[in-house]
Amino acid sequence: MTCELENRNVAAEPTQEPPAAAASNPATARQAVFLRCGLTAVALSVLVATGAVLEFPLWFILSGTVGVLAIGALTYRSEKAFTRSATIRGRRTRTLVVVALLASSAVVFAAVAHLHLTVPGERTEQTRAAVAEKAGELTAGVLTYKAATVEDDVARAKSQLTGEFLDSYSTLTAETIIPQAKQGQVETHWEASGTSVVSAESDSAVVLVFLRGTTASAAKPDPTYLFSSVRVRLEASGDQWLISQLEPL
Repeated sequence: MTCELENRNVAAEPTQEPPAAAASNPATARQAVFLRCGLTAVALSVLVATGAVLEFPLWFILSGTVGVLAIGALTYRSEKAFTRSATIRGRRTRTLVVVALLASSAVVFAAVAHLHLTVPGERTEQTRAAVAEKAGELTAGVLTYKAATVEDDVARAKSQLTGEFLDSYSTLTAETIIPQAKQGQVETHWEASGTSVVSAESDSAVVLVFLRGTTASAAKPDPTYLFSSVRVRLEASGDQWLISQLEPL
């Protein structure tokens, strides 16, 4: 009889179910926080170290830092919203979400870094190539003239100059080159045999131009061969380059 009562009591006792709020376990919560903080710290360290090694500007590093912190904050808010009802599988899912978000931020940072380094570099090379070709073309054009068309040649050359060099060129051509060309039937032709870019920015450049040319006149009709090299400074004006300085070497 006693055994039956004990069995009934045991049967009557409700089965204890594991608490659904397992995710609210302090130890588990601390582990999640440590994991999140650790991953965020790693991401920030990689970001700052990469930016320092590759010499990114400060604003770029700060932007990446803010982005990683924002992702960490969003992850924290998402985890806090469903912590009470999470199971062990749910906690693992959240951990994977944290890892995925931080990994995604690293990938985005790497992609932006690639664009930051590669695209400007490609543009710089394109600028250097374009400005080198233009410097040779402009320099040869400015120095070339014929007696029959010297005034038109000088006018065309002036349209390719700027600044103080334009003023000095205007004075030189008006007082010396045009009168001598007409009087002596002087013809001078130059072409660029090579160029070397010293520096090139989006709005200015310095280029060494190597020239070869010929000159002839009524007194010396046979062409005389000439060789020269000049340092040319170019300034951007709208969508074209203008010579602001021409210095013989």
